[in-house]
Amino acid sequence: MNNSTQQSAPADVYYVVEFSGAMGQRDLQMSSLLFETRPQAEREMARMRKARAGVFGVRTYTTPTKPVQWLSDVVMADGTIIPATH
Repeated sequence: MNNSTQQSAPADVYYVVEFSGAMGQRDLQMSSLLFETRPQAEREMARMRKARAGVFGVRTYTTPTKPVQWLSDVVMADGTIIPATH
């Protein structure tokens, strides 16, 4: 994978969460990198399910900030990584 500082991060990202807690509660924890597309996040979720037991799901987030800035790296569809802005 190549790092890219010229490409801008997408406003919408997808990520995997792991659910925990008692039945009926929505306790969840972010468990993956941020991805440009839902299929990327779904592949990561499948990989995580094979690696360990747990209940996983894919979530979407849209940032309201302009220019787009994320606190985690974003993996683009072509494999490049948009570094987090700290």
